[in-house]
Amino acid sequence: MALFFALLLALFQAPATPAPASFDARWVTAFETPASAAPGFDATTAYVPLNGGKLVAVDLNRGTIRWQLDLQTPFTPATGEGLVFTVTDQVIEAREAATGTMKWQTPLPGGAAVPLYWDTGWLLASTTAGDLAAFRANDGVLVWRRQLGAPLAGAPGPALDRLFLPLADTRLVALQLSNGETVWEKTLSAPVTALLALDDQLVFGTGDKKVVSVDLTRGRERWTWDIGGDIAGIPTADDKRIYFASRDNILRAVDRKSGNLRWKANLSSRPAGGPLRLGDALLMPLVSNQILGFDPMSGKPSVTAAAAGEIGLQPYVRRDVRQTQTQLITVSREGQLQGFGRRFEPVPQALGELPGAAATP
Repeated sequence: MALFFALLLALFQAPATPAPASFDARWVTAFETPASAAPGFDATTAYVPLNGGKLVAVDLNRGTIRWQLDLQTPFTPATGEGLVFTVTDQVIEAREAATGTMKWQTPLPGGAAVPLYWDTGWLLASTTAGDLAAFRANDGVLVWRRQLGAPLAGAPGPALDRLFLPLADTRLVALQLSNGETVWEKTLSAPVTALLALDDQLVFGTGDKKVVSVDLTRGRERWTWDIGGDIAGIPTADDKRIYFASRDNILRAVDRKSGNLRWKANLSSRPAGGPLRLGDALLMPLVSNQILGFDPMSGKPSVTAAAAGEIGLQPYVRRDVRQTQTQLITVSREGQLQGFGRRFEPVPQALGELPGAAATP
């Protein structure tokens, strides 16, 4: 009997592996109309374009509205250097992120084909005529403009000193960011629908249901996956794996170097965007109000979160904030912005002795 109690006591005292933290809703901000495009984000604020012609700035820690103004734009705002950038008709406008005050305007002949894109001091705009214009972000001065022959099909990807462009005519083009000169281009079997630029490779989905990795130097193929549905959202990665979801309701994790499958998970409904890597969890938004969490190493289900309404746009994660702050932001089809933070359970404490166990001499 004494041996039994000793073994049981040792079991209680053995360190337990902590479960991943769950996500609880911290705040909800409702709008009169749904978002007309995905919000733009910086470290503290979401900039939400609404149907009906408004741009609303929402504090990400509290969910309060910082400012709003009348502005009609069909595109996600770009952010950087304390500014928020929008394009309306054939004009680019830059405003102070803190107040919404106009800082500069510049014309964009031909109008925008896709959202503006900011990266390390550059603001990039793709026109419907197939031009790519690079502006100095702090004052709107045009640095270079290139005729590419086709507009962008999606957001560009920066890596090293280059800019990688998915074009609507199925080409993938690498440019020097400093002057817009072409480094290489590659014609694909279908347009790129999502692109992730890493420091060692490009990973992209195409319209013919493929996920492809190419090297940065010449665009040579490293590995390819044929998937059963179009890729959903943009892939994400860590130092060991690349994660992507497809609209045949499958989430996959593949080896970052070889592309070999590490695990896959069946999803209960269609993905509402790409997977999101955050701390000890891989978050997967679904076309419902659910965000499922998976262990990044094994693919086993872990945390979940339930949004206030059906998720309509790609959620956003804040990676460089304290874990006690709001880390996950969702946007519903009905027009609700919602912030989630982690719920940390108390750490189990080892028992000094079992209740009712008599000391044995």
